[in-house]
Amino acid sequence: MKPFSLALLALLACGPKKAPEPVVAPPPAAPVDREAWRANKPGPGKPSAWQPPVAQRFELSNGIDVLLVENPALPLVSVRLFMAVGSEANPKGKAGLAHLTAELLDEGTKTRSATQIANDTATLGARLEVAPAADGATVSLDALAGENLGPSLDLLADVVRNPKLDAKELKRVQSEALADLQSAASDPRDRAGRAFRAAYFGANHPYGAPSRGDAKSVKALTAKDVTDFYKRWWTADKATLVVSGATTEAELKPLLEARFGSWKVGTQKRVDPPAPLLVKKTRLVFVEMPGQVQSFVMVTAPGMARTSGEYFPATMAGTLVGGMFSSPINMNLREDKGWSYGAFGGFTDSRDLGWFGARASVQADKTAPAITEVIKELEAAAAKAPSAEQLQMAKDYLVKSLAGNFETNPYTAGSFTQAPQFGLGPDLWRTYITGVEGVDAAAAQAAAQRTFQRDHLLIVVAGPRTVEIDDGKGNKSTVDVFADLQKLGFEITQL
Repeated sequence: MKPFSLALLALLACGPKKAPEPVVAPPPAAPVDREAWRANKPGPGKPSAWQPPVAQRFELSNGIDVLLVENPALPLVSVRLFMAVGSEANPKGKAGLAHLTAELLDEGTKTRSATQIANDTATLGARLEVAPAADGATVSLDALAGENLGPSLDLLADVVRNPKLDAKELKRVQSEALADLQSAASDPRDRAGRAFRAAYFGANHPYGAPSRGDAKSVKALTAKDVTDFYKRWWTADKATLVVSGATTEAELKPLLEARFGSWKVGTQKRVDPPAPLLVKKTRLVFVEMPGQVQSFVMVTAPGMARTSGEYFPATMAGTLVGGMFSSPINMNLREDKGWSYGAFGGFTDSRDLGWFGARASVQADKTAPAITEVIKELEAAAAKAPSAEQLQMAKDYLVKSLAGNFETNPYTAGSFTQAPQFGLGPDLWRTYITGVEGVDAAAAQAAAQRTFQRDHLLIVVAGPRTVEIDDGKGNKSTVDVFADLQKLGFEITQL
C-alpha cells in the first residue's frame, strides 16, 4: 500500500466537510402605530400659581373713582370710562334714549367734528370707541404711553364732557339704528330676546325692551330728549375711570385731574328698577317666523343681582347644567339627539335683575321634544348633587379660563369695568375665585332646586309654525310645530 500523502492525511483528519448553516432572516418588526399615542388621555399639567391682578384705587378731587392696573410690559395704556347710566334711566315710553345718547358722543364735540375726532385719534395712534349697554355705557380709549397719553386723554375728555349732540347727527344715527332694528327683525335670536324681555320684565319696565329700544321709541326721540338726558345723567358722580397699562398713579392722577377733576357732580340719583314679573305657572311665548328651518329656544328662570349671596352657588349650578361643552344640555341635544349644533345655558350677570337662560337653535320639527329634554336636564340637576369630579371640572372651567381676560391692556381694563358696573370692589377677580372655589356640591344642588322650579320657567320659541321635513328617501311630510308645543300643556302666548 502506498503511503498517504500528507495532504490526504490532513484531509482525513478533518473529517467530512459540513454543509454551511442556513441563514435565517429575523422576523419582521411589528409595524409602528404612529397614532397609538392618541389612545392615552393627556394628564393635567402642573397647576399654575397665577392670580388675577388687584386694581389700585384712588379718587379725583370731585370723587371720581379711578382703578389702575399697572402693566409696564409695553408702552400702551387702555382707559375705560364707565358711566353707570343704563336702561333704568330711560323715561317711560323712551326706550333706547340712554343708548342713543351715548352713541352720539363721538359724532362731534363743541370743538371737533366727527371727522376731526377720527383724524386726531389716528394721528395719535389711538383708538376711541363708545359702547352703550343695559347696565351703563363705556367710552374706551387705547393709547400710546408717554407723551401721547395726555393729548389722547384730551380727546376722551372732550368726547365725554363736551358733546355737541347735533340734531343733524341725531337724525343720521337714528336712521342707522332703525335700519339695524329692521335687519335684526329677521334674526330668531333677536326676536326671542325681545319677547323674553317683554314677558319677563313687563312691557313698561325699563328692561322690558333691549337697551337700544324698538323702532317706535327710537323714531320718536328728539334732540331735546337727548340733550336733557345728557345734562341730567352724564355727570361726574356716575363715572368711574379704569386704566391698565404702562403708567403709574403718580403719572396718571395729575393727567386725569386736569381733564376730569372739574367735571360737575349731578343731583340725579339712580333709581333701582322694580322686580321682574314672577312666572307662577310654566309659560311659553311663541314668536312665529315663517320659512325658518330651525327654532330658537330659550328656557329661562329667575336669577339674582351680581352682588347677591346666592350668585356663586347659582353660577356653579348654571355652569354644571349648561355652561360647558360637556354639560348635560349640550351633550343631550347635540351629541345624543343631534338636534342642535350647540345648546348652552347660564346666568346673565346684572347689577339688578339677572336670569338663567338655556339657549339653542334646534331642528324646527324637534322644537317641543328639545324643550322637554332641557327641562328634564334642569330637573335632574335639582334632583341630584354633582359628583366631586363634576364639581371640580366646573370650578376648573370657571377659574382656569380667567387668565385670558387679562392677556392685554384692553382685556384687563374691560374686565375691571365690572367693578363699577355691578357694584364690586377692586379685588373682584380674586374674590371671584374665592367665591367659586367655596361652593360645595350641596350648595350647587340647593341653588339648582331654588332656580330650576318648573312652575317658574318662562320658555320662548322663535321659529316656524309648521315645517316640511324630508325622511332622506324623498318622502316629505309637514310637522305642526305649534301643535306639538300645545301638547306640552303649558300656557301659551302667541306673538
